[in-house]
Amino acid sequence: MKNTTDKRREAFTLIEVMLVIMIIGVIAIIAINNLDIVGRSDKARRTATITLVGQLSTAVNSYYLDVGKMPTSLDALVNDPGVKNWSGPYVLKLKNDAWDEPFTYSLNGSKFEIISNAGGTEAGPVSSNDL
Repeated sequence: MKNTTDKRREAFTLIEVMLVIMIIGVIAIIAINNLDIVGRSDKARRTATITLVGQLSTAVNSYYLDVGKMPTSLDALVNDPGVKNWSGPYVLKLKNDAWDEPFTYSLNGSKFEIISNAGGTEAGPVSSNDL
């Protein structure tokens, strides 16, 4: 026969529950730090930006083949600048880079360069000259 004074509750104490939550939190912090989510995100953004720079470079070259001279701005790839033989739009819309910053376009004679600052990441800018 059981003694009624020896009845114990079968439950966790508040301290035990808090200890388990703290241990789970420490494990989660270690796991998140090891995943390197930020580094992978920058790498994916860089890859997307390189693709966009390549598309814009192709559009600039197509413009040059049609018109016979380089566009004075990237806007000429989308909107007719009023030049002879323009067969655009060469791109449907000018997009920003993966960091949502506009591309920089520079023209020096028949040489052009399209640059993205790449969000100021350690890997540095993305340039059409690097493709």
